[in-house]
Order: sequence, then C-alpha cells, then structure tokens
Amino acid sequence: MALSVRRQGGVVVEYSGEGVVLDPTSEELPYPSIVTHAHSDHASAFRFPALHKYSTPQTYRLLERLGWRRAGGWHPVSIGERFRVGDMEIRTHNAGHILGSITVEITSPEGTVLYTGDFNVEESYTMEPARPVSCDILVIETTFGSPAFSFPKRNEVAIEMVEWAVLDVIPRGRVPVFKTDSLGNAQEIISIFNRLTKLPVVASPTVARASDVYREYGHRLDYIEADSKEGRELLESGRCVYVTPKGSRPSGRRLEPSLASGWAALFRGRGRSFALSDHTDFKGLLSFIKGCSPRRVLTFHGGPITKRFTEYLRRRLGLDAKPLTNMEETISGTVLGGEGRLKACRSQLLSLIRIPGFTYSMPWLMKEMARRGFTRKETEEAMRRLVEEGILEPEGSEMKLAEPGGQ
Repeated sequence: MALSVRRQGGVVVEYSGEGVVLDPTSEELPYPSIVTHAHSDHASAFRFPALHKYSTPQTYRLLERLGWRRAGGWHPVSIGERFRVGDMEIRTHNAGHILGSITVEITSPEGTVLYTGDFNVEESYTMEPARPVSCDILVIETTFGSPAFSFPKRNEVAIEMVEWAVLDVIPRGRVPVFKTDSLGNAQEIISIFNRLTKLPVVASPTVARASDVYREYGHRLDYIEADSKEGRELLESGRCVYVTPKGSRPSGRRLEPSLASGWAALFRGRGRSFALSDHTDFKGLLSFIKGCSPRRVLTFHGGPITKRFTEYLRRRLGLDAKPLTNMEETISGTVLGGEGRLKACRSQLLSLIRIPGFTYSMPWLMKEMARRGFTRKETEEAMRRLVEEGILEPEGSEMKLAEPGGQ
C-alpha cells in the first residue's frame, strides 16, 4: 500500500495497512492519534477516551488546566522524540505556535509527509520559530495564506502596543484592554509588557490559567488574576494593562478595548487593533514551503480570502499544490477512479463494524455510510471485498466481523 494522505475526521496518513490520524475531530478511525497543540479545534481527540492519543506533556497540561475532562489512552511525546507506528517512523518538531505545539514528520520506506498543524516561523516573545523539514508531501495550514496578510516585525508591534497603552490610554485615565486568544497571543502580550514596561498586567481567569502552565514550564510571566482583590484594585486604579479573551465583554466604564490578532491586518482604520499572531503570514508560508522542498503541497484551513493560495504555488513556484480533501493523495498524485473511494469506504465500514461477536443490520450500515458520503453501490462493493478477504461475515440481513479461523 502506497504512502497516502487524506481528510477523514482529521488528517489521515497511511502506509502498508497502518495509519495515524493527525488532530482528529472524531473517533471514526481506530488509528493512533496525534494532537499537535491545545487549541480546541485541534485537540478534539481528548474528548474520545477510546482513542490512543499522543501529545506533548505541555499540551496535556494546558488542556487539563483549561478544564478539559481527562481522557484515557494518552501517551506523552517530547519535541524531537521519535516513535513507530507499523513501518512509519514519527518524529515531532517545534511548531513555534503555542506552548507544546508540534509539527509532525512521518517517514516511510516510500517517502516522508510533514504535517504542520498551526505553526509560526517567526521568533516570538514566548516561542522559538518552526523550522522547515525536507519532505515529499507537505500538509500545511494556510490560515493567513493571502498577500493581504503581511505582518509587521514583532518588535514594532510590541512597541506600538506599549506606546498606545502608556502614552495614549492611561494618561486619559482609562485602562488599555487587549482582547486576544487566551492561549498563545495572551501570554506573548504579558511577556511584552513585562519586558518593556513596569506596568502591572491583569489577566482574565482563563488567560491566567493558561499562563500558569507557561510558568510551570519555565516562562517568566508576571500577572495578576482579574478576580483577585489585587486585580480588582488595579483595574479600579487604572494603572495597569488588562488581557482578556476576544469573545469576552469586560464591564467597566474606564476600559478601552483593542484587538490583538493576525486578522487585525485587515482591520486597519476600523478601531484599535494590532497585527499580533501566533500563526505565520503569507511570506512566512512561502519561505517555509521553499525550505521543505516538497514534491507536493496539500493545504488546509483558510477561507475565501486564501482560496487562491494553491493556484499561486502552482503558477509562481511551479509546485504540485491543491487543497487537502477526502480524496487519497500519494507522492505521485491523486488516486483517481473508484479505488480511492472504495478504500475510504472500506475504512469507514471497519470503523463501524468493530465489536467482535456483534451483528450490525444492513439498513443501519447503509444509512451510516450514506451519512458519510458513500453510495449504496460503493458500500456493497466494499462489503463484498471484505467478505471475500475473510474480514467480514454476513449473517442473514446483518453483517459482523469474521471469527478467527473462519472463511
């Protein structure tokens, strides 16, 4: 079986009958799962106790501290560590995104896949930058994959934030508020004001909990929780900076809000905003791709504003690039025709029919497979092949796993 990549409840990488799921969003496939970092849109595997999950200890601790229910089957993996799944060797690298974030290198006898998760190639006030890794297939996030996203240098953004707070807002008797991601950007803002000013930093409870874990792992961050007596007094005095999540609505007549986010690159002139991001920008994406020298580039994340990124890579850099879909992608190209679909259909069937001795009704199986986007004909053909291989066994109008030693 060729080394392949596709989207199916996460990013699935398979080789020679084995596989891993990167940042899974469901428990459809029984493969080992790798969680790249603690942001909720990448950490869903921790909602499924049955999955075998790999992540850094920092990621696990952040999720625990932020109130996620503990899920079993967790295996710690340090940045730079290697482990094996079948004939694939997995190696993790620093992603430069948030505490504990990783990119994942998967090497098989046929070639190498690099999955970035969310990443950043610029050194920040809390993280070392991600570095390119030579690979055959690069699966890369393109949240900011448009020329519209050209972030200023980090020290320039930091100085702009400090000047706004110290020279503009506080002299007017108001409290500068930075609304941002509570995990990642928030800790960098705390670090900026710790390093460049003597102003106390007040952190919302969520920001404080995440920042506590950064301190556990050696980051020197100084802040006061907003709900504490000292925090309330500081906010009342006006001689502080307040860091709170983007979606929060802090009360107080003296609070003057701003936005700190990569999306601020689009909001210039519409309210106070600062282009601070824990993702890389358009130029950083291009630099990283060139450094990896991939034969193929498969993209994920992004929206209407970034939909032409793969076209840019094809036209300007001459790369074989396309968005990652549920089609099976190999080093040599997309698996065309029905075989790729049948293989995906087979995997889906085995994710449904997985309890030994239990029988599954055909109407239910057909309904579930249709919900997953497969036709009745595809499902019947995949079942036929699995029965011929002795993996499934029909029993009247039902289907079950074949018993060892059976046909």
